[in-house]
Amino acid sequence: MEYEIIEDVRKCRRVVETLMKEEMISCDAEGINLGKDGPLTLLQIATTEGHVYLFDIHKDKRMFQDGGLKQVLKSDQVLKVFHACSGDSEALKHQFGVSLRNVFDTQVAHMVILEKQGRLIPPMLKLEEICEIYGINKMEAKADMKKKWNKTAPDYWKRRPLTQEMIDYACEDVTILVTEIYENQLRQLKSLDAMELFRERVEETINYKLDPELKKTRRERMENAGKKVLREMGRKYRTPVSYENLTDEDEKAAIDRNWSYEDIELSMTHVVQNMYYDAFLKVLRELEKEMDQDGDDFNPIANYYYALCKGKTYARSNIKELATNLYNRFRQIISNDIVNKYNIETPLYFLRDQERAIIKDIRIKNARDKSKYHSLLVHFHYKLNEEDFKEFEQNLVNNPSKVTVTKGFYTFLGYQTKESYIPANVRQAATRLKQAIDRAGKNPFPPRPPRTRRYDYGYDDYDYFD
Repeated sequence: MEYEIIEDVRKCRRVVETLMKEEMISCDAEGINLGKDGPLTLLQIATTEGHVYLFDIHKDKRMFQDGGLKQVLKSDQVLKVFHACSGDSEALKHQFGVSLRNVFDTQVAHMVILEKQGRLIPPMLKLEEICEIYGINKMEAKADMKKKWNKTAPDYWKRRPLTQEMIDYACEDVTILVTEIYENQLRQLKSLDAMELFRERVEETINYKLDPELKKTRRERMENAGKKVLREMGRKYRTPVSYENLTDEDEKAAIDRNWSYEDIELSMTHVVQNMYYDAFLKVLRELEKEMDQDGDDFNPIANYYYALCKGKTYARSNIKELATNLYNRFRQIISNDIVNKYNIETPLYFLRDQERAIIKDIRIKNARDKSKYHSLLVHFHYKLNEEDFKEFEQNLVNNPSKVTVTKGFYTFLGYQTKESYIPANVRQAATRLKQAIDRAGKNPFPPRPPRTRRYDYGYDDYDYFD
């Protein structure tokens, strides 16, 4: 494997001249909790000949604009092969103003191929799973490395110099995307007359994290497909069938989803509900076993968190009780991880979704409540509140017609403006937001009528109004 590390604009320009002559390249990016705010620190690009260029964005962010990388990524002449490009697209757009164009996404391609073959719920597979399907060897240690930077080294992709382990990891993803996976998938897409649908879905993948309405439409399409399968299962099954005995992949996928209690009641017959709850309970028990075995080394990924949140709302007592118990353990493990791997100087973009959710779940109603939690958790709790208030205020300014203020939130905001135990910066952010809500006429409480003071002068009563 040939690779070259690019660390400055001058060298970047030279490489970009070469890349612009290519018909196709493969791309990937690494960073810290990569997304809108999580910084992109490394961009990998490989040619069809197998040469890899590692652009060290952490050392010089100017390489996108001044170095020409933006030109490559938006070029209609150079095809870019990605796998699951939505996170990369989000980071590139928000941090560098780069809009991806002319993209072939291997995750999307596999989903469209299955959809054209009749699947209603095609799975969103990881790259290593795609490699297994297409008979390509994949590095075994990838999951272990992800666990490492999730549990103990959140700044992994910010560390310099790049270690050989980091280089190997970064290079492997882009070298396997072309040409074997790409050529195989392209051939199948064309044979299924699926290119138009594929292009639509790639555009959706590039943009849905940038467009809330598109994200909502995408989620609804996927949910509706799942509900359609559930309704068909209700007509098909009159007696329960265990998950292990299901042979239809769409039926398995529908049961695998974490449905809300309302969806369960509306979209599932009693028989299908029993099938779903039995399968969900097995997942909880497997999770409990994994947590018992791993102890403090357990890796609390986001999917586990969302499943436990759903499980706590279910009506069946055995599921609700176990999910609640596991959620409390999960919360404690995440809290310990936060305390062990972060400090008071850690930027908020380091926090993963499940970590943010656990911190926001903290309830501090008075000064005494602060002592119940580690000081670092309290610090992040208030920093997230401040961030939320500022973001809410910005949304109110940009799209006032789309902003709704509930009575509960407005009341909470009022407490945040005046309680002395709340940090001054949070009180100030809350005050600015409350004032902005009032100016925009979004106060959910009706205006109070003026108070009347009555004075008796011995002759007539006169009303004076405040």
